[in-house]
Amino acid sequence: MADCDLCGVAIPTVCPVKVFSPKFDISYPEGVWKGLCGGCLEKAKKAHDEATESKAAGTFGKCDLCGTKAQLQDVEINIPSFSKGYEIERKKICMKCLEQSSEAYENKDELLGEHH
Repeated sequence: MADCDLCGVAIPTVCPVKVFSPKFDISYPEGVWKGLCGGCLEKAKKAHDEATESKAAGTFGKCDLCGTKAQLQDVEINIPSFSKGYEIERKKICMKCLEQSSEAYENKDELLGEHH
């Protein structure tokens, strides 16, 4: 079992997304892998498409996925809740992570083994 790095859902397989974290820049110069569930990956892809179409500047802050201080885009994530079923929470994600998640979304079938 693996946990999604955005919403915390425990599922058997997550989609790997390569992010470049400044915290591990010296140790892992090629980037580190974060796991996203299918729902979070779709929401990140949607946010990436909206940001590229509208050329939105976003807000400055710290990325919730990689920790980089940059211009961030809002991504609405469904967080599981025992009382309400799920709650919608806005996560702030940088464009580099959104680009990587968009690539992972396009390769999702191969990454999850559904292609066979």
